Amino acid sequence: MKLSVLINNFNYGQFLRPCIDSVLSQTYPDFEVIVVDDGSTDDSRDILASYGDKIRSVLKENGGQASSFNAGFAAASGDILFLLDADDTFLPGKLERIAEIYDRNEIDWCFDRVTTNEDDQPSPELQVALFDKRETLRKGGFPSLPVPTSGLSFRRDLLAQILPMSVARDVVLSDNYIKFAAAYLGRGAIVETPLTFQRIHASNRYTHTNRAKTLRPRIMIATGLELARRYDGLQALGKSLVAGGIAQTTSLLKLHSEARDTVAGGPFGENAATEVAWMAARKRLGNMLRRGQS
Repeated sequence: MKLSVLINNFNYGQFLRPCIDSVLSQTYPDFEVIVVDDGSTDDSRDILASYGDKIRSVLKENGGQASSFNAGFAAASGDILFLLDADDTFLPGKLERIAEIYDRNEIDWCFDRVTTNEDDQPSPELQVALFDKRETLRKGGFPSLPVPTSGLSFRRDLLAQILPMSVARDVVLSDNYIKFAAAYLGRGAIVETPLTFQRIHASNRYTHTNRAKTLRPRIMIATGLELARRYDGLQALGKSLVAGGIAQTTSLLKLHSEARDTVAGGPFGENAATEVAWMAARKRLGNMLRRGQS
């Protein structure tokens, strides 16, 4: 079973070498490393060139993280594909241990938790929970999948049903779409024991940043629209995500007009605005009650 690690990079030259080295030092016998550079203007491309044929570099114009996922998938040849942000690293033995989980279980995807402590070492024992919430997703519920990009892996035939994905600037359409789509399309596993290090730093695009509060509603809306556009069975989930995003940023008096503008020409049909507005109103009122607002 061949594995592919798809590293997406944009101006993370200061972190790129530790990231690549963490993969090249893995003990699994058959894997490839593909680094997609999304139009970096720092020293990233010089660093990539220094690795010669140890890695495969895909150099492209800047198009956002989603475009990097698409480009990496197009270049990969593995049976199992791993995603990795260029500022993060894999802990020793991750590839071998995740491959073993795929071998032992009839799963389509496997997500492992991350640690933010750079000194952490992998635990000798893994806590693995099988995960099948396909029916929940069809009914509009969205289970918690709190794993970032660098903890995600998929069988090729599953990821081929998800990528290529629509391209959006920044990170408003990225790993959340992939995670929900994967959980809808197949059975998976969550590794509760961290096998990945997620680096928290001043240049993070979302995690632990001041931008997260303003980005979160945009991510919810973009993800909901894309899921509903792509998969007929995720209409209910798509509406719920869109309504949740609108509820976080729009006053009660403007909910209907905002819902109308957001869903116009989208995947929900001509009469969806009122339904989405009512859903957003309930979510906003719930948010206000939880915060103790009037």
